[in-house]
Amino acid sequence: MRMTTSRLGRRVRRKLRTLVSSSQNLIPLFFLAFLSVLVAYLGLQLFLGGVGLNHQIARAILSWGMPRASEFAEAAGYSDPVRSFVYLLTDLDLANPVSMVEGSVSRVIRGERAEYRWPERPFVFVQELSFAPDPVKPPPETPRASETNVPPSPRILLYHSHNSEMYLGRPVQGHYDREAHYAFKSQTDSTITGIMEVGRHLANALERLGIAVFHETRIHDLPTLDYAYANSEKTVRNLLNQYESIEVVLDLHRDANVSDATVEVAGRKVARLLIVVGTAESIPLVHRNYESNLAFAERLYQTANRMYPGLMRPTQVRRDARYNQHLHPNSLLIEIGSVENTLEEALLAAELLANVLAEAL
Repeated sequence: MRMTTSRLGRRVRRKLRTLVSSSQNLIPLFFLAFLSVLVAYLGLQLFLGGVGLNHQIARAILSWGMPRASEFAEAAGYSDPVRSFVYLLTDLDLANPVSMVEGSVSRVIRGERAEYRWPERPFVFVQELSFAPDPVKPPPETPRASETNVPPSPRILLYHSHNSEMYLGRPVQGHYDREAHYAFKSQTDSTITGIMEVGRHLANALERLGIAVFHETRIHDLPTLDYAYANSEKTVRNLLNQYESIEVVLDLHRDANVSDATVEVAGRKVARLLIVVGTAESIPLVHRNYESNLAFAERLYQTANRMYPGLMRPTQVRRDARYNQHLHPNSLLIEIGSVENTLEEALLAAELLANVLAEAL
């Protein structure tokens, strides 16, 4: 009986020693796992400012590694920051199962346009309009930043998230992206596309009306349209920090597939305009300025209808986007004409838009 008890005791001691040894081996693993979770949590809190820290270097490093992280920083006040973070990284909304299903299905199967590199298209310059702008000459092959002769205190900022948009003067007959967009070769490509020339013409018209303008021509949709708004957001943020005088921010675009793309004004065919406002109400992104954006859009719309009836199509409100309009209380996206319009029709519309802006301001 004593032998049996002794053997049993030895077995128990061996089991205990084995258990202790195993526990000692597992402790470092548990510690590393805990440390990893702690670092991840503190990093998230640091980026969101949730622990009261404002470490700009850490945020900058994270932004360099994740181009859309700046939008996540803006979403810190959202009720579900994890949902915002996932949305910004993947375009998948955790609260919207449809978006998660769509994200796993090919864009071709869903019927969406795939991204292609479109062929080069020649650009035709219109030299004579209402007040005959100077003939346009391509700038030298230098990094594109903005138009020259920027006033010290611009009131209006014009920029293009989709610099590649062109005007055909007819419906698209083949592949949309190949026909309706210009293929920039690099960030230093000096080509002036249709929408960029319209922006330049609008800037000239506003300057002639005594309104100082900053026309930003930096390319934002190279090499793909997918990150155009993230790229242009960085540009707009920098310019707003640089110029506190800016009262209005306009992202100029060219629309497509518009059945009634022109209106007659003073006997001339003019491209119609469309204001687009993003409220971000159905996506997990903070947009505190959407009500003021809507009010500004309504003011412009009413002014345009009074001055040039039919020039503006009804304002479009998008609940699933914000188009960088969260950056300024008077920020709008304006479609100047459609791909079916000629460049001249779009340039004439830009002149009328200048008059509307001057009246509304």
